[in-house]
Amino acid sequence: MKRLLSSVICVGILLSPLSTQNVLANENESVIKSHVVDSGGQYEKRGYILEVINEVDDPAIDPIIREFVELYFDVYPKLVTKYAADPKTATQKVILKFDPTYDGVAYADAGAGMIVVSSKWILDRPWDLGLFTHELTHIVQSYPRYDDQTWWITEGIADYIRYEYGPHHEGWKFREPKETDNYNSGYGETARFLLWIEQNKNNKVVDILNKQMQQNTFHIHDFEEITGQSVEDLWAEYILNPYVKTKYKIKTE
Repeated sequence: MKRLLSSVICVGILLSPLSTQNVLANENESVIKSHVVDSGGQYEKRGYILEVINEVDDPAIDPIIREFVELYFDVYPKLVTKYAADPKTATQKVILKFDPTYDGVAYADAGAGMIVVSSKWILDRPWDLGLFTHELTHIVQSYPRYDDQTWWITEGIADYIRYEYGPHHEGWKFREPKETDNYNSGYGETARFLLWIEQNKNNKVVDILNKQMQQNTFHIHDFEEITGQSVEDLWAEYILNPYVKTKYKIKTE
């Protein structure tokens, strides 16, 4: 979904603080095993902090919160290290809010370090944890532009990183391009195209585009510098043979 620069809109929920008692109730929880410190809804591990705001009056949200917390400490530090413009100054605190009034999916406000998730969406699709990886990517990207010329590359990179880091589920996989798709369709369509370029033209394409977006130097002609072909020619070749190697780690219930 298109969004303003300061507020990247994709998917979101409003959560009430999770008590220490609830987390400690089961010592086998992965969050506990990973030595995360919980202080009434604020979780901390090795300098990284996740503050969870929960206003959802439904106990079904509790196991979802625990999975989001675990995913944050597993994935976010990796994203900072690899994709932040400056890992030393990138924010190490993220606020996760589950909003029962938000009728979208989720969105990230990089300036505020906040991600909002629709409680209705995630309660109906508790498997869709990968949306959190997508939104965490937006926090790390912190691109200075989000407009008609750049939104698609922003979202494409975020879905590419969602694919790379997971978690994966049968309900979210790349599909082959349709006739109505284009390189600038955004999200999964652009992400799969970037994966094809990575596998067939230049395996650093996402790293290069990410840096250019962060430095506000991205131009569509950069694809030619990266691959030796225009983006239109790349897309035409892709459509003729869109095969990509994919590997999904599907979590069994």
